[in-house]
Amino acid sequence: MKQKIKSVLGYVRISSDTQKDNTSIAEQKKRIQAYCTSQNWNLKGIFVDEAKSGSKIDERIEYVKMIEFAQDKSNEIDAIIVFKSDRIHRHLKNLLIMIEDDLQPHDIAFISVSENFDTSTPQGMLTLQMLGSFAEFERNLINERTRSGRVVTAKSGKYAGGKIPFGYLIDDGKFVVNECEATLVRKMFQLYAEGKSYGFIAKYISSLIKQSGDDPGSSDANKSWSRTSICYILRNASYTGLLSYDGKKEKNQIQVKASIPAIISKQLFNKVQAMREQKRKMDA
Repeated sequence: MKQKIKSVLGYVRISSDTQKDNTSIAEQKKRIQAYCTSQNWNLKGIFVDEAKSGSKIDERIEYVKMIEFAQDKSNEIDAIIVFKSDRIHRHLKNLLIMIEDDLQPHDIAFISVSENFDTSTPQGMLTLQMLGSFAEFERNLINERTRSGRVVTAKSGKYAGGKIPFGYLIDDGKFVVNECEATLVRKMFQLYAEGKSYGFIAKYISSLIKQSGDDPGSSDANKSWSRTSICYILRNASYTGLLSYDGKKEKNQIQVKASIPAIISKQLFNKVQAMREQKRKMDA
């Protein structure tokens, strides 16, 4: 059933790169006023932002004023109307957030004159749901492209984002060994390969740093080492030059053959993994 609309607010905006599109402020106002007249709606006001291209929402003063005015129940606003939806939000994601978070909870509809889009109607709500599905598809597509881009970057041996493994630094976009930290990493693997426990290694490394009195090279080295942090180091294949990233869980990680410098040998890493797996089975 169509929501009864009586009073509306208009919004127009223009930025430097759209002046050629016959959507000047005067033209947008004219179209909005004509549409409201045809529907016998009371146009209580039109808010105007002569925005700079790409400006943030909180920099669009009239937009913020309009939303606040519309949400005030005493003003009895039933809808926000624009000439075209990209005049209020260029990106679909932001448009949906506005409709779902700022308008719908206050029973305010959104109407686009040129696109014949009206969320007060069943057809408009169906369109909104379709737009939501498309936005989700668009997000997934962007994520996949970003993921692919990170793989290409990582394969070249360059930093592709995420947490930098302990033992490395980023220099000119590439991984280089932080020798102060790398010495500790090698010691952790050697001790575990000799049969020492996570707890023993954590205490040993902490004691080693404290006794040396030297700056170990980073704030990470000075942190309180625990069984968990030692375990994290020992299972990280990055130290063999095989970069792992994407996903906080190991099963979601991608391993990329990258030309990052190795801190330990693959033989030592594989030996430690075999010992960890054997211990896990014994403890099960």
